Amino acid sequence: MSDENMNNPYESFRRLSEMWEKGLNDLLIQSIDNRELIRMTQLGVGVHSRYIERLKRNQELMANIMNIPTKNDVANVAKLTVQAEEKVDTLQQQIWSLQDSFALANQEQHKLLAEIMEFTKQLHTEWVHSAKDLAEAKKITTEMKKMRQELVEARDLKTNLLELKQELIHFSDLKNEVNVLRELLKKEKEDTALAVAGAKE
Repeated sequence: MSDENMNNPYESFRRLSEMWEKGLNDLLIQSIDNRELIRMTQLGVGVHSRYIERLKRNQELMANIMNIPTKNDVANVAKLTVQAEEKVDTLQQQIWSLQDSFALANQEQHKLLAEIMEFTKQLHTEWVHSAKDLAEAKKITTEMKKMRQELVEARDLKTNLLELKQELIHFSDLKNEVNVLRELLKKEKEDTALAVAGAKE
C-alpha cells in the first residue's frame, strides 16, 4: 500500500501543494498583522491607482489622436450592439405579430368579400323577382282598369236598359189604355149602331 502511494505522482503533487498553501497562508497571516507592510501597501496602492488613472487618460488622449477605439468605446459599442440586437428582436417579433394580424385581416377580408358577393347575388335575384312582380302588377293594373271601364260601360248599359224598360212599361201601359179605348170605342159604336138600328125599327 505504501509503495503505491510512493509511486503515485498525483499524491506527491497534492502533498506539495498543501505544503505551499500552508506556507503561503502563514505568510499572509503574518503580513496582515504587520502594520508597516499595510501602510506601505496603502501608499503603493494609492500611487499605483493614480498612475493607472493617468495612464488611462493618456491612453484615451492618444487613442483620440490616433483614432483608435478605447475600452470605453468598445464597451459602448458592445452595449449599443446589444441594445440594437434587442431592438431588432423586438421589431422582428412585432413584424411577426403584424404579419399574423395581416394574415387574419386578409382572411376576414376574403370572408367579407365572399359575403358581399353572396349578398349582391341575392339582391340581384330579388331584384329580378321584384321586376317580374312589378311587370305582373302592371299587367294586373291594366286589366283592372279595363275591367273597371267595362264595369262602367255595363252600368251605363244597365241604366240604359232600365230606362228602356221603364219606357217599355210606359209604352205597354199606353198600349193597354189604347186597347181599352178601342174596346170602349168599339162598344160605343156597337151601342150607337144598335141604337140607330133600334130607332129605325
